[in-house]
Amino acid sequence: MELLGEEDYKAAMDGPCREWRERCVGQGSFPSFDGTRINYYSAIPEHAKAVVVLFHGFCEFYGKYHEMTWYLYRQGYGFYFPEMRGHGLSGGKLKEKDLVHVDDYEEYVCDMKGFYDRVVSKNSLPKILFAHSMGGAIASLYLEQYPGDFCGAVLSSPMLKLRTQGFTPGKIKALTVLVTLLHKKKKLSAGQNRFDGVNIFEKSSCQSRPRYDYMFEMRCADENYQTYGATFGWSIASFAATDRLMKNASKIQTPLAVFMAGQDHLVDPAGYQEFFSLQPKAHRYEYPTSRHEIFNADTEVRKDYYGKLFHELDEMTEGVK
Repeated sequence: MELLGEEDYKAAMDGPCREWRERCVGQGSFPSFDGTRINYYSAIPEHAKAVVVLFHGFCEFYGKYHEMTWYLYRQGYGFYFPEMRGHGLSGGKLKEKDLVHVDDYEEYVCDMKGFYDRVVSKNSLPKILFAHSMGGAIASLYLEQYPGDFCGAVLSSPMLKLRTQGFTPGKIKALTVLVTLLHKKKKLSAGQNRFDGVNIFEKSSCQSRPRYDYMFEMRCADENYQTYGATFGWSIASFAATDRLMKNASKIQTPLAVFMAGQDHLVDPAGYQEFFSLQPKAHRYEYPTSRHEIFNADTEVRKDYYGKLFHELDEMTEGVK
């Protein structure tokens, strides 16, 4: 499959990829367990061999995955892309729309289980889960609870363990108590920032300038895409979620492939080793020079990444035939 480079990326996104989205990609929504409306996108090619359900990362939205979902479609895979509560066009936002808040990751899991049962399960094709970053933590919790829903799962830079920036377990526990007592769970967390419209490509998790600019332009143009900082509540829930998923990681029965970035400033690599000790059969791919978003790394890395990704998807699909 021919992949986009740096020079032809923007023209392809604004040209043939846009035309494909307008012609083939549908949009829908459903009320989740607590009434929060979850927005999603989907496209199923004729004679599709499987469908891929994508769980995105923190502060992300569908626009960031236009390229990846286009590739999936062209390779014969349908896709479903739900935007997590508090992200994109889904409900669950605070009045300050650039902040992401959740009380417990079980809310994400319940949203995604509702999405699977209401939408995805209606499709009879094999189903594979792709999850990036925060989506990887949600995916792990999901697979621990619902082992029969997917025939395989790809975790890309999954948030199995957060970098704590010097916060010990004791400090995190003390912070949780203090924030709760002061009713500050929905306030901007320590070390987080509000959206200010300033392009910070050099400090980002992306190594492809045109890909970063494409996403950033969408973010600047629509406040629904300006999610940027975590609340104290989200941070506390994230630490609790990674602890919980690791305690139950051995329960995952779904075939796994894990892609790891060597220059990841968000995810603690120690989490991978602990996870692999509980999931020794998981396929492992490491990219020492890549930042957190491997699918937005340099051209050489992206080519290898997509080659291995589609190999894994094909293998997982063949495994259920």
